[in-house]
Amino acid sequence: MSNMEQREKKMSGVGTKEAEVLTSPTHSTGASEDNLAILQTRTRRLFNEWQLFALSLMYMSTWSAVPTNMYYAMNNGGPSAYFFSYLVIGVGAMCQVASFSELASIQPIAGAQYYWTYHFAPAGSRRFLTWIQGWVTWTGYVATFASSVNFGTAVLEGIIQLNYPDYVVEGWRTTLISLGTLAVITLINLYAFRVVPWFDLFSGVLNILLFVAFMIIFLVMAPKNGGEIFTQTNVSSGWTNSYYASSQIGSLSNVWLFIGFEAVIHMGEETKNAKKVVPQSLFWSIFSGVVMGFVTLLVTIFCMPPVDVILDAASPVIAVLMHVTRSQTMTTALGGFLYFLNVSASMGNMTSVSRLTWAWARDGALPRWLGHVDGRYRIPFRAVWLTSLLVALLTLLNLGSETYIALGAITSLSSMAMYLSYAVVFAVVLHARSAGEGIELGPWNLGRWGRVVNVAALVYTVYVIVWLPFPQTTPVDASTMNYSGPMLAAVLVLAVSLWMFRRHHWEGPNRAVVDIALKAED
Repeated sequence: MSNMEQREKKMSGVGTKEAEVLTSPTHSTGASEDNLAILQTRTRRLFNEWQLFALSLMYMSTWSAVPTNMYYAMNNGGPSAYFFSYLVIGVGAMCQVASFSELASIQPIAGAQYYWTYHFAPAGSRRFLTWIQGWVTWTGYVATFASSVNFGTAVLEGIIQLNYPDYVVEGWRTTLISLGTLAVITLINLYAFRVVPWFDLFSGVLNILLFVAFMIIFLVMAPKNGGEIFTQTNVSSGWTNSYYASSQIGSLSNVWLFIGFEAVIHMGEETKNAKKVVPQSLFWSIFSGVVMGFVTLLVTIFCMPPVDVILDAASPVIAVLMHVTRSQTMTTALGGFLYFLNVSASMGNMTSVSRLTWAWARDGALPRWLGHVDGRYRIPFRAVWLTSLLVALLTLLNLGSETYIALGAITSLSSMAMYLSYAVVFAVVLHARSAGEGIELGPWNLGRWGRVVNVAALVYTVYVIVWLPFPQTTPVDASTMNYSGPMLAAVLVLAVSLWMFRRHHWEGPNRAVVDIALKAED
């Protein structure tokens, strides 16, 4: 019997006492590399195509993020910049998504970006680039999760303020609400994970129904702006160069709508028929999100209040809803639905980030103890706990006025880190495509257009990276500075420092894990 056949027999748990030992939750010491790899890959394939599509649709929740994320565009450019930048960014994001979908069809595995980096990078720099990629991707995802939880809290506190004008947003209140939300999400991911795919499916259907309902309410109830609204500009940020403000910095409101689009790829080892389902779900869910987001953008601009009302509001989206409905009760209800959509997105965040944590641990960058898969629940139990703990610690930065700046610095890391991880992937894949033999494509691929789309994705990604560190307002001080550049630099210094200690011992991703995960999928 070949080694791979032995692995498959062990994975299936059929026929041998050895297989029973390997699937025991207490069997974690003295295992060979292959046996350890089995212990680290024994998750269940629970997600089908529709559930994964819904998870991706909910994770991004693009249309609902459009009105909640419009403040920065109104501050730097106004409605005109908000509209035209979305067209450019929507096309650029779809080039990124198409390229990642093609790669997901080759290796649909948790930790996708750093596995792909190792697979396609030049041999001489492969281990180092993979190490940097892994740390940048992981820290970026943890920061994204923290940002998602706190973003939902901001929406909820806006609703509370609407109904209780004496309510004061304070650090300890924000922290308690965020920690409560995080606790619920964590417990479900730990002890009721079997219901998560169905919750995602329910949330995805509700997402589409709410999109239709919101658009009808906006178009029926709101006072309408004229067509000239699309030529209206506004710069209230202090920037004197209107090109920088309107065309670039304000457009980041739309860039942030698509940060972390590839989250479902990290669920590849828990998806049935992953090499087809993951890329299809990824591409079509984000495409659907881009379309729904564009419709929402058009409707929101037509129905929005004056720009100064949005800029002066404690919660811009609540101000928009009040302008549309002119009803406190209805605004509260609609805001509550938006909060639920954010909680659903955060649920997907937890699921995806914990799988990335698990992958990075089983490959030895984090303590391997964290790469264990629980034998009873068949999930990376320890990785879920670590992810929750890290986000909880980041949330504590809300305590005190000065620490709002610290939390902003941490969460701003997500955009720069994620886009750097994308750029590395696109660069090494283009290198592989140009290195003679090219790459062996999976069942979902772009054919002869793959190279062109890769180039477009890389150009777009690098261009966005240039503008991501710019501050949103001037003059710049400690409270208005954009900390994404310094935070990314800190992560890179940490990663390089760790590399100096580990470079002679870390051999890269565990190939046994890759073999088992992808073979089990075939």
